Formats: sequence, C-alpha cells, structure tokens
Amino acid sequence: RAASVDLRHGRPDAADTYTEHGRVQGGDRESMLDLLYEAWRHDTRGGKRSLMIAGDSQTVLELNSRARADRVGAGAVSPTGVASAGGSVVGVGDSVVTRRNQRGLATGRGWVKNGDQWTVVGVRRDGTIEVRRTNGTGRAALPAAYVRQHVELGYATTAHRTQGRTVDTAQAFVSATTL
Repeated sequence: RAASVDLRHGRPDAADTYTEHGRVQGGDRESMLDLLYEAWRHDTRGGKRSLMIAGDSQTVLELNSRARADRVGAGAVSPTGVASAGGSVVGVGDSVVTRRNQRGLATGRGWVKNGDQWTVVGVRRDGTIEVRRTNGTGRAALPAAYVRQHVELGYATTAHRTQGRTVDTAQAFVSATTL
C-alpha cells in the first residue's frame, strides 16, 4: 500500500518495492502479454474483479479479444452479439464499459456515465443491449447507435482510462514507451 502511495507522489524508488516482492517481470512483448493474461485469467477464475492495463489501444484490443474468445470457449459468454465501438462483438455475459455520459439513458436512480462498468444481460434484434452494473446498482438498455459508438469490452483498458475503475487486482503491461 505504501509503495502505491509513493508512486502516486512520483517517488521513483517505489518501483523497487514492487521488484523486491516479485511484482515486476521482464521479457519480450508476447511473453509479457502471455504472463499478464494468465495472471488476469487466474484472478478472474478465482472470483476476483481484475483488469488488464496497457499503454496503447492496439494492445488493449488484443487483450480484450483474447479474453472474450477465452470466455466464449468456456461457455461464460455468448459467441454471438452486436458490434461495439472499435469493432468488437459484445454478447450476453461480456464485461463492457460505457464511454459517454448519457443522461437520457436511465439506470434506476441514475444515468449511464462515461467509465461505468457493466455486464451484458441481453441482446435485442435491433442491436440494443441490456446491461447490469457490475456492482449491481442499476440496469439500462443501451440503444444500438450508442453501443456502436460508445461501448467497449471491459476486460482491458489503457492506463489513461483506468481512472474510476474499481477492481480487486490489476495486471499492467509497461514498456519503455509507456508514459
């Protein structure tokens, strides 16, 4: 806990604490993404809410696609669904994130917000998806146009978009080019 606070305050020595506790691995890109993915999969299969973090959108897309394919193979997610922002398919069982505030989309007492985490619970023929907040405090029907433009798979995200996400564990891919 102290190391994360030190990092937040910009103290470079904090990274040494992570290394000393075996929290930092090194290697080529593909090996590191495999390690990151396996750690995420282990945590999620253990019932934890976990998030994969990468520095660029292409790596996030790769990780999200891999997670979805794995979950489809395990029978936890429907193989069919609708196109979402970035071209990914989302179906029943998928974890998704909304990327635009939309006061007109009610969720009980609230509305759909940028960064909200959801589980897809239904897909309609017209492309609308029915979602339930990951924390269980609301449901919404997201119209097809909103889904195509403002919904993304939620297994992985960029470091810049992690703000506001609440998870039990996070697995981050950091390279020399990560800012």
